[in-house]
Amino acid sequence: MNPEISAAAPGLNTLDDIDSLGVYQVYTGTGTGSGFLIDATHLVTNCHVVQPYREVAIEMRDRSRIIGRVRRVHPHRDLAIVELSRPVSGEVLALSDGEQLRPKQAVHILGFPVGLPLSLTEGVISHARQLLDEQYFLQTDAAINPGNSGGPMLDDHRRIIAVTTCKLNAADSVGFGIPIADVRRFIDEFRAQTVDFGVNCPTCEELIDQAVRYCPSCGSDLETHHDFGEYFEAPEAHPLAEFVEMALRKAQINPVLARHGSHNWSFHIGSAPIKIWCCCSEHLNFSSPMAQTGPRGLNELFQYLLSAEHLPYAFDLVGSTIRLNLVVHISDVFLPDEHEHLAERVRQFIAKADAADDVLIQQYGCQPAPETQLDTLKGGEHHGG
Repeated sequence: MNPEISAAAPGLNTLDDIDSLGVYQVYTGTGTGSGFLIDATHLVTNCHVVQPYREVAIEMRDRSRIIGRVRRVHPHRDLAIVELSRPVSGEVLALSDGEQLRPKQAVHILGFPVGLPLSLTEGVISHARQLLDEQYFLQTDAAINPGNSGGPMLDDHRRIIAVTTCKLNAADSVGFGIPIADVRRFIDEFRAQTVDFGVNCPTCEELIDQAVRYCPSCGSDLETHHDFGEYFEAPEAHPLAEFVEMALRKAQINPVLARHGSHNWSFHIGSAPIKIWCCCSEHLNFSSPMAQTGPRGLNELFQYLLSAEHLPYAFDLVGSTIRLNLVVHISDVFLPDEHEHLAERVRQFIAKADAADDVLIQQYGCQPAPETQLDTLKGGEHHGG
């Protein structure tokens, strides 16, 4: 075990410092979720959080991200194990021994709801073994929102009793977790795994390590279960995503670390945050919310922001936040002859954002924007993802 990781101590009071816990946000090209450490280099999350990707991004507390390789998924039980590219610090929470749970017992849910920083919600167990779709779940009234999936459910002794998986959209305060007995079995089977990657058969749970039509163990037709082949070969990327990720690679940004949901990417270049998204059917937006206006020198600041020297990029002001922007028309993305030119424009935009936040802060008295990486700003280091 990594020496930076401490064993869980009894008592809930230390959950006041949730940032010290080994619970992290998972980013993919379809969305975000949560996951928790089972040792210094592996975390558990939901299968639906990582599907259909074999590489995902894991965000640290300082907003930096590292690569995670998906090593095992169980589509039917909605579990996955991700191997991290390096050991990370964070407390490994203890797994419950599976003792009898009861209604009204306290539940504490950790995760990243709707993309917010690590959050804790509380409730009680509504039903310890609720049968749903021929599987048993822990049912709770604690708040569960998109982004919580894959995070841990804890008891009053900081032990994991379930893995958050879903809620019923048609009802209030009805959420579900995968019971710890199933989670323990999944982890134990991974510890004994000898192949690099495997998928549990949705019918018999036999581990399968290659794309096949029928399960070698039970003969089930796997094409009828969760589009089984996608676990071994990702579906073809949308042309918009192909262009953006090509441009990011040319700017020496790892696109896996930048993925932030469907047609969304986010990362830091030096201290400056970069966001890329498609807001409509016509425009692809690149934006860096890099600084906030100061109390003085606004005339000189606005002259700088409105100067033609920044073309084809433009600054705008949202509230007190200054953003540098580049807008690409979607039609240009579908013209292969334009790709090299557009990719170079994207590269220059990223480089300009890296330099402009320093200029705004050091020369014009602006303050860092809320998403600025302050540690990098103070250190004077600028580097890509």
